[in-house]
Amino acid sequence: MTTPRPLRALLLLLAATALVLLAAPLLLRDRSEALLPLPTEGEVASGGGGATAAPEDEVLLAGYERYWTALAQGDHGALEELAFADDSYLAYRAAFTLARSMELEPAQRLRFYGRTDELRLSEPLARTENRSFYLEYATVAEAAGDQATALRAYREALPEPMAAGALARLVEDPYELANIYRQEGRNREALAALEDLSAPSIEAGAYRALGEYVQAKEAYGRWLEQNPGSVDALSGLAWTHFYLEEYEEADELFAGLQGSNAAYGRGLIAGRLGDIPGAVEFMRESGEPYHLWIATGWLEARDEYAEAIPVYLQLARTRSAYADDGAYRAYVLATRLGDQQAADEALSLLPGDSFFRLVLGEERQLEFSDDLPAVDRLPVQDLADALVRRNDLDAARGELSFALRTAPDEAHAVSLAGHLQRLGEFRYSGRAAQLLVNGGSTERETWKAAYPRAFAEVVETAARQFDVEEHLVWAVMKQESAFYPRAVSTSNARGLMQVVPSTWDWLAELLDEEPGEPFDPVTNIRYGTYYLRWLLNYFDGDEELAIASYNRGQGYIGRLFATDYVAGDKDELYREIDALETREYLQNVILHLHTYRALYGS
Repeated sequence: MTTPRPLRALLLLLAATALVLLAAPLLLRDRSEALLPLPTEGEVASGGGGATAAPEDEVLLAGYERYWTALAQGDHGALEELAFADDSYLAYRAAFTLARSMELEPAQRLRFYGRTDELRLSEPLARTENRSFYLEYATVAEAAGDQATALRAYREALPEPMAAGALARLVEDPYELANIYRQEGRNREALAALEDLSAPSIEAGAYRALGEYVQAKEAYGRWLEQNPGSVDALSGLAWTHFYLEEYEEADELFAGLQGSNAAYGRGLIAGRLGDIPGAVEFMRESGEPYHLWIATGWLEARDEYAEAIPVYLQLARTRSAYADDGAYRAYVLATRLGDQQAADEALSLLPGDSFFRLVLGEERQLEFSDDLPAVDRLPVQDLADALVRRNDLDAARGELSFALRTAPDEAHAVSLAGHLQRLGEFRYSGRAAQLLVNGGSTERETWKAAYPRAFAEVVETAARQFDVEEHLVWAVMKQESAFYPRAVSTSNARGLMQVVPSTWDWLAELLDEEPGEPFDPVTNIRYGTYYLRWLLNYFDGDEELAIASYNRGQGYIGRLFATDYVAGDKDELYREIDALETREYLQNVILHLHTYRALYGS
């Protein structure tokens, strides 16, 4: 069967995520999980769990039998044959097993790390998301004396502190080391690495980032002496003058530069000097969405609503996260002022699937088709079931996820995703289906795979206990963790419902119990659902305020909603929530919620 071009593109995107579960030993968000741990002696002997496969599984499991036998016998040669036999998941598993074998010398292990990496390179996202793999790879390369490979792998592992420390140890060129530190935001270390050497381009940026603007200005001056026409140096110097409140010098430099950055700088200077009309014009000249958003804020603060409308409309025409906010705000202001032409234009710029269509009282129009053809099972699905019967659930998930990279069409991709979800794996399968949805699929089963009722029994139990709509729990879970039980955010929010430790302990206190295990799906879902109930009670059942507070905190949302400026007006609240992340979070969760209701019934 020939795969249609759009579907091929989608499947290539699937390939970019397929090994995040398989070959990603430690995701960036979860650095505590073990890297494909070797089975215990008992597991090796039995093929992973002690169960006996059905006779009809013999052929299907032939490769794995060789793998398990080789593990039990310590037969590295047999494992090596499997590792290089083909580009399969089993080959990856064998290669990674040898790479992590402490029985082999570092130089031998290095070869297998290279093979593991080779199998992962078809998945670009793995290179950026899975830094811990490269940290292991680099450590072995360094032990093997292969400095070039070690340096490459350590760079892939940044910003891991261990990687930065290793680079500091291995990199001989102080300029290169200083650049590495600058890229990682370690500006003081970048300056220290230079010692008595002069590198004004590095020093200027480091001093500016540290807020040491006098030293930064001196460094930019030295940079310009070496490179008189450097646009980067001129721009950096202009911004340094700005931070020193030397607005005349800054404006003169910005005036000699081109582009949005220079216009933004001139706009900020005009704003600082009280010339709001001039500042707005500069921001409109820049055209960058965030700059336009700033301009509309200035105008609204001065009650210049008519002047704000055309800026909002300009923002609505951008392809950015601010576009829907701009269209909706233009509509609100135009309606208040009786400008029907502007209101109609704003409404025409608001996409049909926008959150703000729901705010306006429109029903979300989701039309699903049921044209996905029935397909025969792929051989990998039979293999996965055989592996489940052998109690090697990790291998079963791995084989299915690996196969998603080459699914011949949408129907088979959905079949594989469904198979994964029946095995309790929702993160990657849902993500893969979401790519098909984002690509325009209207198939009901594809959407259900993208919006699964993950951990259904647990969610249903918690939802009944705390009187929270099940769909709301799934909508929050999808946005928070994409159904990954061991997710950890940069703010240390943990688990499926992404609860930070302080809130976790507080919820346990409210529940009158000792804090449970945050990575346990049952406990995490129960705590997250209880928190939703608490927020709903706090805001008198208002879903939007509860959802926004789940992300930003009830204190901030409550205080903002009670201000004289907002005065309980949701339209004003949508404008005044200062973090784009929170506005997007609110919108996404509401859209997820309506999607769940459309798919599974209210």
